[in-house]
Amino acid sequence: MSMKIDVAVIGGGPGGTPAAMHLASKGKKVLLVEKAGKLGGACLFVGCIPSKIIKHAADEYAALRHEPAGDRPFSKDAGVFWKEIRARMDSILSMRSAGALQRLTQIPQAKMTAGSAKFTSNHEIEIEGMNGERSVYGFDHAIIATGSIPIIPPFKGDAVQDVLTIERLFQQETLPQSVVIIGGGPIGVEMAQMLTKLTVKCTIIEMMETILSGVVEPEFTQELAKKLAASGIDVFTSAKVLEVNRSGGDFITTFIDGAGVQRSVRSGKVLAAAGRMPNLQDLHLEATDIQFDRHGIAVDDYLQTGAPGIYAVGDVIHGPKFAHTATYEAHIAAVNILMGKNVQKADFLKNSWVLFSDPEIASAGYTTADALKNNHEIITGTYDYKMDSTAQINRTPFGYLKFVVDKKSLAIIGVHIFAPGASSLSGEAAMIVAKNLTLQDVAQTIHPHPTLTEAFGFLAMNMLMGN
Repeated sequence: MSMKIDVAVIGGGPGGTPAAMHLASKGKKVLLVEKAGKLGGACLFVGCIPSKIIKHAADEYAALRHEPAGDRPFSKDAGVFWKEIRARMDSILSMRSAGALQRLTQIPQAKMTAGSAKFTSNHEIEIEGMNGERSVYGFDHAIIATGSIPIIPPFKGDAVQDVLTIERLFQQETLPQSVVIIGGGPIGVEMAQMLTKLTVKCTIIEMMETILSGVVEPEFTQELAKKLAASGIDVFTSAKVLEVNRSGGDFITTFIDGAGVQRSVRSGKVLAAAGRMPNLQDLHLEATDIQFDRHGIAVDDYLQTGAPGIYAVGDVIHGPKFAHTATYEAHIAAVNILMGKNVQKADFLKNSWVLFSDPEIASAGYTTADALKNNHEIITGTYDYKMDSTAQINRTPFGYLKFVVDKKSLAIIGVHIFAPGASSLSGEAAMIVAKNLTLQDVAQTIHPHPTLTEAFGFLAMNMLMGN
């Protein structure tokens, strides 16, 4: 006999947890099922939060290596510093996860259970607990928010099973002297720069023609590639990995480079950063009317699946895969459930994100390529931060702000920033795109001086004068 709840939420990450809290706070009886038994998901434990802890520490370490430490105890041994990083990481992650659980359990209608959930029908799930116990729940609505898992391409070789994922890298007790990173996307680029600052020799092997292919504006990619090379990172593009083998205590990665030449690189570790795939394992979606493929669960504009009453959010669906986007989607699904009908749509054209490279890259809305693909007649404009007063004051006179503008309406449909501190400017970029602001709207906004944000006004005015 099954127990009855209003909403089953599967997954306790940045999609599932806020949805459960929202629904329970409005009176719905909610069961949140999380396989790991703790809240936070991949973003908290193996993604954006730990990687940013490492980035902050790596920046600090790089600065301390070249300047007196003052009262700050400091060892130039990167291995010692890595132990400090891992201790700080464990502290922050535990604190944030416990805080989320405390906030959830303070809502009377919310309950969290540790275990794996699988569907037995469109209105029922079976949960296997941590100790093998089973329970069945009937529900009126459900939200699937199980996130994604890393992809390890099918390489040949006797060491494939020892290739690290990002999760396993963060768990390493010691720093390797060198790492081969397979994949030159956002994760690969971020990790290469962080580890390089911690004195790890990094090599990136990317199968596409450029790093960050199709992700950022091409001119940004070219400039960032120069930065990687200048920092000592070897980058091979248009390259195909053939084998990963053991040689003593090291790894030998064999690949074909862009010129068709076979090469081998020896390294202490190999990291697969070739992307992630939706985590559909054990959900038994075949028992429902949900449509899905290897790219994830198909949902409509309201984030509802093919099974009425069942919604899906975050990395598990077709669409942008960011923690903040999952949280945005969570509230849309929750609103539609609370209203008893689908009233709120997701609008991914207004998505924003930040790549925590060095310098950082922030983006909101359409890239130039996406705008053209979607039949927009556009104009673009770029502001060079080398002329910016604040950038000069900060001793960082480098970077660009770029607008992608619909030529007819002059609405700014894309904002792209490549500069130190781009993450701090991304909020204004997101607001411009979300509110469909025009060049005139932004030009007439009074930005404080001297700040990096006044570049938005300068660029808008320059593009208006040139129009």
